Amino acid sequence: MTISFTFRHMVPSDAIKSYAEGKLLKLQKLLLHPMSARVTLAIEKQQHVAEVQLDSGSEHVEAKESCEELYASIDQVIDKLERQIHGIKGEKIARNRRPSASIRIGETPSAGTLNDSVGESADKKSVSRKNAGE
Repeated sequence: MTISFTFRHMVPSDAIKSYAEGKLLKLQKLLLHPMSARVTLAIEKQQHVAEVQLDSGSEHVEAKESCEELYASIDQVIDKLERQIHGIKGEKIARNRRPSASIRIGETPSAGTLNDSVGESADKKSVSRKNAGE
């Protein structure tokens, strides 16, 4: 796992780096392949912006979040990435579960037999109504 940090308009801090690394290690557990991450931390218009791009095998996810506190923006970005990874995993599981053939074994009734049975029941009702009126 490789993580590269970029700091824009702020002083790099080891505490922030270790905090973000710890959060990204949790995401590595969700992925099948080793990941490489690019983390960009910046200050823009008095907002702390955290942007993360992850690559793991053929999967690529990225998220960006801004907040008044840097630690909060890192937490929110990690939450977004976690939801994206769960979504990708769910799609893969659903794709693998799809059957190639229909589940039903028996034949479906043809359109003619459905109309005939409906027509017969309608005729019986009208006959019974006529008999009731006599």
